[in-house]
Amino acid sequence: MRHLMKGLAGLALSAMLAAPGAALAAEAVDSGMTIYFQMGGNPGDTATLARELGARDAARVLKVNLIEQHAGWDPQKMLVQASEAIAAQPDAMVVMGHPGTDAMKSVLEKAKADGIVVVVNNNELPGTNLSYFGLDNHGAGRNLANLTIENGKLKSGDKVLVYGAFIEGAPGADVAKGTAEVLTEKGIDFTKLQWSNEAVQDPALSVPVLVAYLEANPDTKAIIVPGHGGITAVLDKVLKQAGKQPGEVVTSGFDISSGAIQGVRDGYITVVLDQQPYLQGFMPVVAAVLQKKYGLAGLQLNTGGGYLTKDNVDALAALVKDGIR
Repeated sequence: MRHLMKGLAGLALSAMLAAPGAALAAEAVDSGMTIYFQMGGNPGDTATLARELGARDAARVLKVNLIEQHAGWDPQKMLVQASEAIAAQPDAMVVMGHPGTDAMKSVLEKAKADGIVVVVNNNELPGTNLSYFGLDNHGAGRNLANLTIENGKLKSGDKVLVYGAFIEGAPGADVAKGTAEVLTEKGIDFTKLQWSNEAVQDPALSVPVLVAYLEANPDTKAIIVPGHGGITAVLDKVLKQAGKQPGEVVTSGFDISSGAIQGVRDGYITVVLDQQPYLQGFMPVVAAVLQKKYGLAGLQLNTGGGYLTKDNVDALAALVKDGIR
């Protein structure tokens, strides 16, 4: 077993050092496992592609039969997919916590009864003690607010729009709550604007909403989007359509993407928090194998340690192109 564990750890490191999709020189460890994996959004989209590539890299080196599921960020569809995964009786399933602990309770109980390992990625399921790889959502919201204040030089008296989720228990609500807390502590005036489910699934729908807000509130100093990469990526379009010049309105949000990179380069986006979704793809597969094969459970990793600004945009752009960041 020690030899297998050492080999698995070495292969995991090799995959993380290799470019996504590249053939690895190391011999794979045959886990013999089938894993269903919820990727969150749609195939190849912002905050999904890097997760897909990370999961595929881990699956390749551990010889896992990986079944990908995409929900367009719809929590109800995630619930359905979890039930579909259980019906297929895989060795393990990687789920997103967007539906919430209460909604997932029966699914988790069924998986446990059937001996199916469950690992959570991207959005935690509090109280379940399952292995989790993703953000400390509340802490990430606070971090985003502090980064925005620092990089945007915001101060007391500035008017800020927080465009996010403010319904208790809704996906992203913990992130928005953390952001609002910091703004309150700093004495910065802010308005909450609830995004729609439609805008979450199709970020282009948020553009006219935000443009209308800026037109009605021309003294807005900043827009913060706590928790949605697709909406963050269209913030440059919002400012352009509202007739704003680069830097005239401070903007910030989540998830590095090609759109976010261009927005930062052009000066329309100030700071982007990176939740490093490649890790949210790679590590859950490794954790599922470790738990199923060796009983190593309860693993945790906060993947939200990076951010993008004009100061590091060129260095990160190449990694984004490769699908790592």
